[in-house]
Amino acid sequence: MDTERLLKYFDQNTDMKHWGVVLVILILMTGVYALVYQTGGIKFVYSHSMYIPILLSGLVFGSAGGIIFGLIGGIILGPFMPIDVETGESQESINWLYRTGFFALIGFFSGVASDAARSYVKKLQWISFHDRSTGLPNRSALIDAIKKLSLQKNSADLSHLLIAVSLENKIELKAALGFGVIEEAFVQLAKRFTDQDKSNQIFYTDTAQLVILTRIHHRKAEDFLHEISNISKEPILYNDIPIHIDTRMGYVIFDRISEEPEVYLRKAEAALTVAYQQELDSVPYTSDILSCTKENLSILGELKGALSEGQLSLYYQPKIVIATGEVHGVEALIRWHHPVRGEILPDVFISRAEQSTLIDLLTEFSLEQAIDQIKRWQEKGISMPVSVNISPKNLVKPGFSKMVLRHLNHYGISSNMLELEITERGLMLDIERTIEELNQLVGAQLIISIDDFGTGYSSLQYLHRLPVSLIKIDQSFILKLPNDKGAANIVEAAVTLAHKMGIKVLAEGVENQQIYDYLAKIGCDQAQGFLFSRPIPAEEFERWWIAYKRRPTQVSSM
Repeated sequence: MDTERLLKYFDQNTDMKHWGVVLVILILMTGVYALVYQTGGIKFVYSHSMYIPILLSGLVFGSAGGIIFGLIGGIILGPFMPIDVETGESQESINWLYRTGFFALIGFFSGVASDAARSYVKKLQWISFHDRSTGLPNRSALIDAIKKLSLQKNSADLSHLLIAVSLENKIELKAALGFGVIEEAFVQLAKRFTDQDKSNQIFYTDTAQLVILTRIHHRKAEDFLHEISNISKEPILYNDIPIHIDTRMGYVIFDRISEEPEVYLRKAEAALTVAYQQELDSVPYTSDILSCTKENLSILGELKGALSEGQLSLYYQPKIVIATGEVHGVEALIRWHHPVRGEILPDVFISRAEQSTLIDLLTEFSLEQAIDQIKRWQEKGISMPVSVNISPKNLVKPGFSKMVLRHLNHYGISSNMLELEITERGLMLDIERTIEELNQLVGAQLIISIDDFGTGYSSLQYLHRLPVSLIKIDQSFILKLPNDKGAANIVEAAVTLAHKMGIKVLAEGVENQQIYDYLAKIGCDQAQGFLFSRPIPAEEFERWWIAYKRRPTQVSSM
């Protein structure tokens, strides 16, 4: 190999630090030459010292470098080095050629070992920054990429955009086609996002989450997000079959790196969580989202302890038969009296509990407390049916019906004294399983009602199959009566439909006599609202009930 090719090789395969190693190796080889010459020639063992720079060259420059320096070392101790310096006897060509070949072989094996180690290290580095299943850069690669953004020049017109994209229907996809479809979906999504703009950096940060990192002009951010949302909803091909996917997005826009990289990812993921909770395609990060998320997690962390410490209790709101003005029963509504935070609204902790396993504990607590209260009232001569709100997740949990009946049997309470309310939207979680579970409960003489009727739409096609005795029309419609014609038409239609199917109707949110009179006019069966009473503790309800029984017959005179 001539000098020109040698220089070309090192120009391509070394950096400035390696040139320092080249100089060190050449100095070592020169030193070995001087040592061998000064000690009398090649016939003495000092020639073996040449292995040191040759091995070093193989370790640093790999097999090719080891061969090159092996040849150089062989030539240095070859025709230019006598066997004996004193006699000046020269080496035979076969001897120094053999030695040169052996040096090159040692350099080659040293380089092979170095190449193998280097290849393994590169593999480990690749694994640490990539997902092995999809081949996409992973969370660590994203953090590293965000760190490098601080080295870029800031522009007044350009901002950094970090988007977290997740599959909403991942559970359905995995159940039907296996986890492979999730990985394939993200591989195809990553290609779409890259094709959309080559500057987009794509990262697979979770088992069902992609992150897009890009720079974009302020005015173009909204159009960019809209385009990303559209292309992410296109079907993917899995085993040559088009598969529908639904996505949610959370994103954060920032101009410069002023926080740790992980913070920006957490912000996008916090916005993504809100997108799931509010069923929105995309949600931008705002300063209150992360603090609200932390607060929610803190509240959930205290919920289990609150149950055992008696911080939660049930309040009761009466349900009135419109035709007679009699109290038909009460709805049990859970309340949390926190020793530090004060009153925590049900919307704050119930909706969060439904997204966790805590909803099972919360529902069982409500059922047991309500059944216990029914017994206490019966002991006082008060026969008062109680309705309890249950989560749709409870209905699809194995053994839910047995748990309800176990509590009824334990307290010796008749099943028809307990009513279970499930939201209309919740019915769609697993309609077939829900219908099966409801039939078991109705078969045990429990009463089933649909809460917040009118806020969903899918249950209409299943209403004839649901074993319900009552529908509760959501207060968002009732509060507009009777002047809002649209709300009036919906309420009248719901009453007519339910009566034709043998189902009673209760109106929630009855706050004044005008609404009450209108409901009586259209034949609504029951009413519930502040016109009669707010939700109140059991002892206060007892006093209210005694006073209510003594009232004049007209509700207007209460």
